[in-house]
Amino acid sequence: MTARQRYGSLLLAALAGVEISLACTSGGVVGGECRPGLHVCGGACVDLSTDPQNCGACDQICPAGSACTSAACVAGDAGDAADGATSDVAADGASSDAEGDADTTVIDAPLHDVPGDQIATDAEAGPPDSPGDGACTPPFDTPDQCGNCQTACPSTAPLCVPVDGGFACAPKCPAPLLDCAGVCIDTSTDPDHCGFCGNACPSGICQDGKCIGATAGHVVLFCVSFEQTFQASPQTVMLGNAVFLPPGNPVRILGYTEYTPNSIQNKLNQALGWAASAKGRTYSLSSSTTQSTIPQQLDKSAFDVFILYDQPNAPAGVLGPTGAAWAATLASFVAQGGVIVVATGGGGSAEVDEMVDSAGLLPTTGQSLLTAGTILFNIAPFDAIGVNALSQFTALKQTCTWSTPMAPGPKTVFVASPGAADGGPGPPAVVHRIP
Repeated sequence: MTARQRYGSLLLAALAGVEISLACTSGGVVGGECRPGLHVCGGACVDLSTDPQNCGACDQICPAGSACTSAACVAGDAGDAADGATSDVAADGASSDAEGDADTTVIDAPLHDVPGDQIATDAEAGPPDSPGDGACTPPFDTPDQCGNCQTACPSTAPLCVPVDGGFACAPKCPAPLLDCAGVCIDTSTDPDHCGFCGNACPSGICQDGKCIGATAGHVVLFCVSFEQTFQASPQTVMLGNAVFLPPGNPVRILGYTEYTPNSIQNKLNQALGWAASAKGRTYSLSSSTTQSTIPQQLDKSAFDVFILYDQPNAPAGVLGPTGAAWAATLASFVAQGGVIVVATGGGGSAEVDEMVDSAGLLPTTGQSLLTAGTILFNIAPFDAIGVNALSQFTALKQTCTWSTPMAPGPKTVFVASPGAADGGPGPPAVVHRIP
């Protein structure tokens, strides 16, 4: 045997001795595999359930002051007691001495990217809204988490209140109360908010949402179409006196113009603008061309004045039934202090008088046309409608008088009228009623 062959034989024998030595240790790799219960980490067989350097997985190092128990890092003494003190972890986290092996430096790094030095494991973590994480916990009684973690109360129902053993969002003011400037109000009885927020009763009495003894409403009936107007005419002055009876600015006006020619509508609106300028008042004007919508639109909370424009284009037989359908709405509007102004010259089918009668505005049996230039007299210069109007003036185009069985009195004032044969006033051309 040559020297080289003898050296090779000695080398193989030495390596075999090393392999046998490793196989005899409890943590050695036998034939490239570890005994059952151990795992290969860095060429060594380790117990992942207890090894603080490979806790649960290779290179998963437990921080200082903790032990590896059941493949999870457990802080404090509890971990040492649980694993039978098989891991001797130094208090300063500097080294770990396991079964006499060489000291190994421990890196104090948090697991699972948990902020700070706190430790979290998959077993400890829960869903985002679980009671354990502090994000949302019973009894779910706050507006941000009302009844459950996901429900935030909206502005229309901002309160979280007890309901059927749990919690639910609720409005600040439950029906029938209304929120008036942050205060819950019963508008059926509150004299400062009667029927709606801000509607104060002058009498201080509110019943069923209506002011009792409230500022009187008004009905002013012009047998004048206003298709002919002049800026300073008594007709324009009286129109302004009627429309601007309500206090405050702007006066909110709703006009009905379904069967009104544009020429008449524009002329009356022009007279209205002149009157407002003369009085230093402002107004807003809305128009409706659908009779069926008036009962829904005409409400004192939305409008102060309702103007019934002349309706010469109305088909025969239409306006009488319409007035009857409006009667309750008009009466309620006036009872709450609203003002109704009728402007008609008796043209077309001449049925506005039937509407006036069926609506309960004035009992009338018809209208009688006057010749333009007829002398009219202001027979109520101290009435709210006749004030500041000339005592004598001429009738303009399309002027008429009302035929009514009602006699003048404290609540029904004949404001303008032509002279009668006996020298007294004749049938009224302008009537002011306080129902």
